[in-house]
Amino acid sequence: PRTADLIQSLIADTFAEEQVAVVTGGVTLGEVMARLPFDHLLFTGSTRVGRLVMRAAAENLTPVTLELGGKSPVIVAPGFDLERAARSIVAGKLLNAGQTCIAPDYVLTPEGTLDALVAQIKLAVARMYPRLGDNPDYSAIINEGHFARLKSTIEDAVDNGAHVIEINPAGEDLSAGGSGPGLKLAPKLVIEPSDQMMVMQDEIFGPILPIRTYRVLDDAIAQVEARPRPLALYYFDTDSRRIERVLRETISGGVSINETLLHVAQENLPFGGIGASGMGRYHGFDGFETFSHKKGVFLQSRLNGTALLHPPYGKLARTMLKALIGR
Repeated sequence: PRTADLIQSLIADTFAEEQVAVVTGGVTLGEVMARLPFDHLLFTGSTRVGRLVMRAAAENLTPVTLELGGKSPVIVAPGFDLERAARSIVAGKLLNAGQTCIAPDYVLTPEGTLDALVAQIKLAVARMYPRLGDNPDYSAIINEGHFARLKSTIEDAVDNGAHVIEINPAGEDLSAGGSGPGLKLAPKLVIEPSDQMMVMQDEIFGPILPIRTYRVLDDAIAQVEARPRPLALYYFDTDSRRIERVLRETISGGVSINETLLHVAQENLPFGGIGASGMGRYHGFDGFETFSHKKGVFLQSRLNGTALLHPPYGKLARTMLKALIGR
């Protein structure tokens, strides 16, 4: 909300309201906006709310672009440098404490590499965020409702037998009244969670990272493809043939190879989801096309031969038709 207020102020200082208008509000205002007969509507948010927006827009046949997030997977290939993978995974996961639509949502790593990857993730967190509570680089959870949701996600995993590892490099008390502000959540790894756990069902949108192992690459690809299509997919490998295979056999809104998040920063690449992660694309020229209408215009020249296409049809018209169909 504070960011929205700042944007509203900056826009008002720069543009007249009839050129650009920023309207702030909550759910009620969003419902009203979605029912207005716009030329185009772009929505960023959850898949659940995206369905509601599309349903409301359909009343006016308003075209929509939906950017909906989802469970974006990370696949670490056999033999890949785990330190390098961990650095990128941690940077992508903990940006804004995981509260981004393209944050890595779960990791698939080869059997036999789990302990080593966990160790490297711990080291990467300690290097990037040596402290959490009073560190302005480590974000708090946006509000109490989402904080409670994340806590219940962890409790559900623990209650259902998952092993949860908390990473708190300085051993701080992050509870209200401790060294933290009360809405900071230390990064947590959920080891080998089952599909029935909340952490593997909904987009996490917080500093919680499930890690599962796979036997062969076929299994990892099958796990990804068994789920709704994600907004982003991250693959770590140096084998060009395997990279091409993963690109060919998986479907996602976008992909970063040997990195996380950065495909979104390339303005010459389209950005958008597919299936449950959204529809349509924008950024750069793709954004210009999304918010434009290509209007076809035909102008007849003074030398008009179309009269031959009008009835009554004579010998010349029949000869032209035979020539066109090759008879």
